[in-house]
Amino acid sequence: MIPLIRTSTKLILSMIIVFSTISAQPKLSFHFGGGFYSPSLGYLDPDSNNVIPSLSTFGKKILVDWGIKYQFYPNLRLGYSRSNSYHTGKLGDSDYLRTLSYRMMSIETFYYPRKRMELNFMLAPMYNKGIIKLTAKATSTDWNTILGSYGNNNVNLSTEGEMTKRWFGLASMIGFRYYIYQWFAIDGKAGFIQNAYSEKKWKLQKEKVVGPTMNIKKLPVFKVHFIFGW
Repeated sequence: MIPLIRTSTKLILSMIIVFSTISAQPKLSFHFGGGFYSPSLGYLDPDSNNVIPSLSTFGKKILVDWGIKYQFYPNLRLGYSRSNSYHTGKLGDSDYLRTLSYRMMSIETFYYPRKRMELNFMLAPMYNKGIIKLTAKATSTDWNTILGSYGNNNVNLSTEGEMTKRWFGLASMIGFRYYIYQWFAIDGKAGFIQNAYSEKKWKLQKEKVVGPTMNIKKLPVFKVHFIFGW
């Protein structure tokens, strides 16, 4: 009888600790940080397209992240986040800006194996966007240069414009989070992002054009975030 009482007491105390830890975690949290991935940017890097400005490791492999999450159930969160990749430079007489924005609507489940420690799993449908922008102070032929490298003809733009493309995707990641304080934690994640991307039907001034042949169908990704919660 006594061993049974002791076992029951330990179980009750363990449940109290777990639920106390859960209730102590912030309901609303904001994160920022960075990620690393290695896409094949066909015709968006100078190795495959000599009209593109020089590209650093930051412009090719580093993601700038931010997002917000809300805990709506003891072990579930909903969130919205973005992971952006940027490349800037000069293309002829124009300022060049390329942005790849991976936008996620996530659902995340988690549990606490020990005090201050969290294991989590995230699944996120994605609606992504690519932007190629040229800005020139005077008339130039830079748009003809870059569009010609993608196989387009007869595009009349003399100063500035913006090519855009949207596509769907899916992200799945596992992570480990350590709470330094109740309101501050560090979170590391690893997983994959999958993209249903095609170089066709980019838009420029309401016209459909052909864009870069990126190979970003399935990409491993690693992320580190700083979490602030309320």
